[in-house]
Amino acid sequence: MVEYILGNYLVESNKISSENLNAVLEQMNAVRVKLGLIAVAEGFMTTEQAEIVNKLQITCDKRFGDIAVEQGYLTNEQVGKLLQEQGNTYFMFVQTLVDLELLEMDEVDGILDEFKKIKGYTNTELEDIKSDDVDRIIPLYLTADTKKYQELAGVAIRTIIRLIDRRVYIGEATIVKDAKFKAMVSQKLQGENSLTVALAEKNGALLELCGIFGQEVFESLDEDALDAAGEFINCLNGLYASARSRAGEFLELFPPEYCIEGAALSGDVCVIPVFIQGKELYFVVA
Repeated sequence: MVEYILGNYLVESNKISSENLNAVLEQMNAVRVKLGLIAVAEGFMTTEQAEIVNKLQITCDKRFGDIAVEQGYLTNEQVGKLLQEQGNTYFMFVQTLVDLELLEMDEVDGILDEFKKIKGYTNTELEDIKSDDVDRIIPLYLTADTKKYQELAGVAIRTIIRLIDRRVYIGEATIVKDAKFKAMVSQKLQGENSLTVALAEKNGALLELCGIFGQEVFESLDEDALDAAGEFINCLNGLYASARSRAGEFLELFPPEYCIEGAALSGDVCVIPVFIQGKELYFVVA
């Protein structure tokens, strides 16, 4: 999620192009983050110190961390911490930007400060984004009126990451009156706090979800495609209902329903944009 949040900011601020971002995302899977980059980002080493160690690696068959300890730049404890962070998505993203020569490592801190200021984030909230932890990021996109749906939104996004697209990301949640959508699959959850949970189409992401979950190529959002979406929404709502039952709340799940051409929900409707493979749908709670 962090690669899209920061990547889109870089595009919006004209620091890289959308084509550059796509190239970064494509390459990220093949990147193993260099220990030196993480050490500089964590403030354990300077850029100059990391460059010295990199040059020493050319002349001796030793690991970066071992050389850095010998040079007195790092402790063994710091090396252990850095090794744990090598799989961190944020560092993979920055590493790829640097490898593709789209940014210099020295520019990163300034860009993060600018991003934090423009978005109005605190240092803690910036660390939440860099963590790439769904449960830490989702609250940043919820308003006071939508915070009550945080647990459900977390279940939905984690389920999408696990079953559909591990690089899903979200937009700002809003409350709207009497929402209307192109197409929608929905399910009622009845209990002490009854809800209707839905996935609604915007520009192709719902069709992507149907194809991936249904393991079939659908040409359009027809009944077969939305049946797959119905199975998916039943899955995520089942996970949510199970979690609530452990907290002492019973929710009954009704069969999923769908509308192919024109759909609406009345009352106060929470709408959260969800981006799957570059396309957008809405996660909706009413």
